[in-house]
Amino acid sequence: MKSSTRNRVFRGVFLTALGLLVCFVVLFLGSAFLYSGPERMFELLSESSARDSIVLSLWTSSAATLAALVFAIPAAYALTRWNLPGKTVIDVLLDLPIVLPPLVAGFSLLLLYAVLERAFSGNLGGTPLDLRFRVPGIVLAQFTIAAPLAVRVLRAAFSEVPERMELMSRSLGQGEAGTFARVSLPMSRNGLVAGTILVWARSIAEFGPILIFCGAVRGKTDVLPIAIFLSFSNGELEKGVALSALLILLGATALVTIRRFRGERARLV
Repeated sequence: MKSSTRNRVFRGVFLTALGLLVCFVVLFLGSAFLYSGPERMFELLSESSARDSIVLSLWTSSAATLAALVFAIPAAYALTRWNLPGKTVIDVLLDLPIVLPPLVAGFSLLLLYAVLERAFSGNLGGTPLDLRFRVPGIVLAQFTIAAPLAVRVLRAAFSEVPERMELMSRSLGQGEAGTFARVSLPMSRNGLVAGTILVWARSIAEFGPILIFCGAVRGKTDVLPIAIFLSFSNGELEKGVALSALLILLGATALVTIRRFRGERARLV
């Protein structure tokens, strides 16, 4: 067999695998939009319970993302630029919540509450520290995964900033804080924005930790994934499909936006 023929066969096999995989993804994602049709989907999403779930998801995921960034930006920069003792151990610890099964993360939050309650002699009930089955508990559950993920993606953003630019800034009299504010942050802007969107998209889709730590209570803790779970559990199939389609749209929008900022970063570099 000639080399050109082998190349065509090789490409044909690989492109066929790619095409089949793309078709599968399009079919299983597109089924959510084809099941009830656009008009019925918009009708279901306009119901008050669906609107409440959407609003709750938007603000809790935004709050969790903001809280995650407060910790993740300094943590990611420190891990990127400084030789810290036990850095490998820190890396493993921060990556662990990302790879843990979501249900384990939820159970771990409950165990943390049990330890705190024991430390306070069982007097946490009704106090601000009792976040179980409450909206602040949703933010905490989302933060549990969002913060480690934010550290991971922001480290990649800071690593793209040339260290020589920071050295030049410090040689011109800027301290580390001034260099971070005037050089590192502006030069990693697109990566930070893309990372923030990714963390937000992960937060709004969080399910397992919220289910275990906050429960599935309609009208109280029913963010979008919980609302989908309740809809399918109660036989409200069309509503669950409509909410699922909304999450797919939000995820697709987030990914397109992330790629736009990454593309801008590539052009700048």
